[in-house]
Amino acid sequence: MLGGLAAVGSLAVAGCSSIPGLNGRRPVWRRDIDGAYMAGPLAVTDDLVLAGMQDKALYGLRREDGSTALRFETGGPIEARPVAPPSGGPYHVHSTDGDLYAVDSSGEELWRDEGTARRARLVRTGSLVAELDFAGSEDTLTGYDSQTGDRRFDRAVSSYFLNGVTDDSLVVPVPAGGSESRVVSLSPADGSVRWRTEPRRWYPNVAADSRLAVAARDGTLVAYEPSDGSVRWRVPVGDVGRTTVLGSQAYLTRDRDGGRQELLAFDRETGERLWANPTGYQIRAVEPTDDAVFVGSRVDDPDGGILGRVDCFGLDGTRRWRTVTGLPSLDSLGVTDSRVVAVWDRGFEVLARETGASRWSYEPDSYSRLSSRVESASVFVSYVDDGAVARFPLD
Repeated sequence: MLGGLAAVGSLAVAGCSSIPGLNGRRPVWRRDIDGAYMAGPLAVTDDLVLAGMQDKALYGLRREDGSTALRFETGGPIEARPVAPPSGGPYHVHSTDGDLYAVDSSGEELWRDEGTARRARLVRTGSLVAELDFAGSEDTLTGYDSQTGDRRFDRAVSSYFLNGVTDDSLVVPVPAGGSESRVVSLSPADGSVRWRTEPRRWYPNVAADSRLAVAARDGTLVAYEPSDGSVRWRVPVGDVGRTTVLGSQAYLTRDRDGGRQELLAFDRETGERLWANPTGYQIRAVEPTDDAVFVGSRVDDPDGGILGRVDCFGLDGTRRWRTVTGLPSLDSLGVTDSRVVAVWDRGFEVLARETGASRWSYEPDSYSRLSSRVESASVFVSYVDDGAVARFPLD
């Protein structure tokens, strides 16, 4: 079977001339997996592109040419994104059979935890793999030792996303009864509580890194010392959106009149509000860098419908550029040293980082949904409805 799959990969690489492109941009390679009519989202390591398929297998494809380095079969189709360290493995994947699998670099099973969750999200930090099960009656976060599979903790949380994961802690909202919740910092080693806040109403938006943890809820943005949970600063912010991000500054989306939104920037040390800038409506992505922040939102198309928009702001709040893309929506952004990649679920557009000028775009002829991962020189794409994976050059 492996030999047959490798042969399919070789044919796909050799046959790139049949693959659609725009402005001369074609994939370096495209790999169609025989019998896998659907593909899951990707994880990318230094050597491999990892993708789960509808044929119940996890594939590790070599970054350079798309050939098969490993294939591991699970008990069900794979719809969740795998997680992996930059090199060496092990690789972890959740299957719709309900089980979590750990696979070594040769494609052999290290361990399996049998469960019942058909839908789950994985994150990894250090020696911890954490699985967020959001298909049950409550959202449950379970931590495992990545090498042995020993279960470290189970914890009810109040989130579909894990934006507070660092090497030293997991900062998450947890239910406290009724409509109240706490912000809690858990140890990755055993899930023990390092610190917790007092209960407050509603569920907060949380973000954390090694130097700061922030939570926005009930009209207030609060910053905590990561080591002990002491409050560094607290500022009123009014009605907030669903996005809180930490970079060189702390960023928060806020609703404006007429359905529009704006991005607010705060000094990390003092909480001083530095600037506020309007964007489109429904901010979908905030990507900070050392010298700028890029914001993806949606705007009305004068000819009808919706278009994706990208704004670039300097750290002083100056708008460097604004580009309305040709994409009929925008779901995420990827930023490299020279490019900004605006992504929606059926295509992507590549912009110049310095000016916002559109360089090229891509949409498959099959109109398959796409799941994309932006790296420094490449965009890796899984064709969700075609069971294929491809690599595009950025420059």
